[in-house]
This record gives sequence, C-alpha cells and structure tokens, in this order.
Amino acid sequence: MSAEFHTEGLQYLLEVAFTKEQSVPTNYYVGLCTDASLAEDAALADLTEVSGTSYARQTVAAGATDFTSAAKGVAGDRKVTTKEVTFTAGGTWTGANTVFIATTVNNTGKLIASVPLSETRTLVIGDTLTVSIEIDLVG
Repeated sequence: MSAEFHTEGLQYLLEVAFTKEQSVPTNYYVGLCTDASLAEDAALADLTEVSGTSYARQTVAAGATDFTSAAKGVAGDRKVTTKEVTFTAGGTWTGANTVFIATTVNNTGKLIASVPLSETRTLVIGDTLTVSIEIDLVG
C-alpha cells in the first residue's frame, strides 16, 4: 500500500522546490504510531507515537542512497521509496498501526506522509519490524 501525503508534507515539498522557504534536511525519519489512520491535515503533534524500550524513529538519509525513484507502471506516474529500516524492541511496545515519515526526529518538524500497516504490530523484547515507505507521485 502506498503512503498518503499530509497537507503539511505537501506544503513543505512546495516550499523546498519553489520558494526555498525550507531546505532539504540531511535526514528524514521513519516512525511508528498507534493511530489506525491519520487525517490528511494531521501534523506530528496529532499522532500517538509508539512507546516502549528502545523505540526510536529510524534515520533515512536524504538523497539517492536511501531513496529510490522509479516509474510506477502507469504513464507519467512515479514513486519514491525509502530504504528498508528495522525497528527492534528492547521491551514491550504499544501496538503499531501506521508507519510515517517526518522531517525531524521529534515533533518540531513536518509530517510528510503515512501508510497504515496491514495489521497491528505489538513488538516484545527482541522482535523486529522492517518497513519501507513508498510514496506515489501521480502525473
């Protein structure tokens, strides 16, 4: 399933590409939240991030090393996909329902996009969850 852009994520991308009011960060951050879905106008402060021992957003470097860009298969459509990141529980975590990508490691940045997981994942010590986020750009 492809990620959906959030309003502030689209605004951020416009500001980076056209007005340079924002700059491309060195890294983006992939995180997990307990929300089953996030509204289009959701911000980082609106989500309930997973909690538990050793939980932390995972770093994805801006650029072609950690993101790939490719044709989606439909004329004019493109997609970008993050590298795979792995979350490893150091204890019991609250249930993850959605994966998201943000501009910061904390809630001071912008929520770019999110995608629901196929099922709730409650990790316990030693469990891992490996994810990547595909964002479709429709032409």
